[in-house]
Amino acid sequence: MTRHPQLDWLRRGLQEMLVSDLAQWPKLEVVSRDALGSVLREQWLQQRGFSSGENPVSLGRLKGVRYLIQGRMFAQEETLAVNLQIVDVETGVVVGAVNAKGLGSDIPGLEQDIVTRVIGVFDPSLNVDTRSMSDQTVENSELSSSRHLEIDQERRYLPFSGSVHSHAVDQIDALLSLEKLTHERRGAYWLAETIWHEGWVSEIGHPLYQVWQFPNDSMSSVPVMAIPISLFFSPHRLAHIFEQAQKTETDSGGYVDSDGFRTTLDEGSGAQLLFVEHFQKPRRVFIRALNEEGDVLAIFSPWAWRTERRILMRDPQGVSVPMWPNPFVTGFVQFPVEWVEREGHHATFDTVVVPVPNEQVLVTLEPIGESKEEGSEISQQVDQEDVFIQDLGNLIKSKWTPSITEGLPVRGYLPGNKRTAVGVVHAQDGKIRYIKFQHWPEDPFFLKSLQDLQLKLLEACLECQDSGQVVPHLPGSFKTFRLQLTLVKDIHALHLGSRPH
Repeated sequence: MTRHPQLDWLRRGLQEMLVSDLAQWPKLEVVSRDALGSVLREQWLQQRGFSSGENPVSLGRLKGVRYLIQGRMFAQEETLAVNLQIVDVETGVVVGAVNAKGLGSDIPGLEQDIVTRVIGVFDPSLNVDTRSMSDQTVENSELSSSRHLEIDQERRYLPFSGSVHSHAVDQIDALLSLEKLTHERRGAYWLAETIWHEGWVSEIGHPLYQVWQFPNDSMSSVPVMAIPISLFFSPHRLAHIFEQAQKTETDSGGYVDSDGFRTTLDEGSGAQLLFVEHFQKPRRVFIRALNEEGDVLAIFSPWAWRTERRILMRDPQGVSVPMWPNPFVTGFVQFPVEWVEREGHHATFDTVVVPVPNEQVLVTLEPIGESKEEGSEISQQVDQEDVFIQDLGNLIKSKWTPSITEGLPVRGYLPGNKRTAVGVVHAQDGKIRYIKFQHWPEDPFFLKSLQDLQLKLLEACLECQDSGQVVPHLPGSFKTFRLQLTLVKDIHALHLGSRPH
């Protein structure tokens, strides 16, 4: 239920960890929904002779489930909250609920808390004190287990078979195993975070000064400081990080090779999958301008400085990233002089890599004017117009690459930090003949992105794209569309106007 794209991987990742950990609990059978599809396909292949197995399985022998666990996740600042419901699939009655909260920086710890709470619903003996289960006496275990069997009869929970003593031992083994899994996953989470915090170096060159010209605008010219910068992944830093990981008494670690690096994480615990998902989480490289007191004066990041576009997984352990001397990102950082030079004091600059906030570009196109044709001609033209609008919108979205910037004094700030421009586009025979913006915010970088977009789109032909799809061009004279461009840039986490944490 969150709107944070950096948490999208948890939709599947959290589910897989829960399935893996719950399945380790004694006498508890767990069926994964995701696994059912492959199981059914395998049964189908075996029944039709496509399998070489000597003992084909029988159809209709899938294990029937008694309870369904479903839930939602919510996010508030640094805290994640997970609400689960345990539903009796026969009656639809909610027989139990689990609520857990934790920090977004400790997903393994949150998941462990969820598992122990879910187990506590099925096995009330754990509710005595899960954290000290390994220190309980056999006598206390017998009392807890006896009470559990009585509750089974009332609530129709699945009873645990076997002796009370063996069940207590199994509980302790399962809890210790869960602690070990959580420890290994924390190591994987730490490894991904540390690589992005410490595994690279940046080189910042001497600033150059330019003057941006904006014809027909109140900001006719803006002095801009342009600074060359390159960011490199450092083999020496990565090797040191992997060396530190191997000292944490987990299976975490890795080594550097010519194409990037390889990890040596445990796959059975889910640590490797957790590392991959967390490492590939969308992040953005920002350059910050700081004053002498360490306050953040301005931030800058080109639209293309998204990290996930430069990462390639060669296999489950192999990560391909540009290594020194090949830059991971390179280009010019641009700040209006008024943002970074005040009262004779010059700013200093640093580089940070942060999870991508709620940023997006929105393109809206609306036809202006009504068609005068009648009957089937109207229907045909409407269909062609819909196709044209869709492809025109996709073209504009691919060509518009506004930078993610902000500085003090903030100009044209709106709630949610949105920037919106409105204009018109004229098209004829599949070509953009004319584009002009009539309204835009007082933001030099936003205005420059609009000017660059105009140059890219003018005379662009939708029938000539690399996709090879021929778009039926609209008949008749010029067709006019109202164009609205919106940039959403949530930059509150970068501490603009305050000292970074």
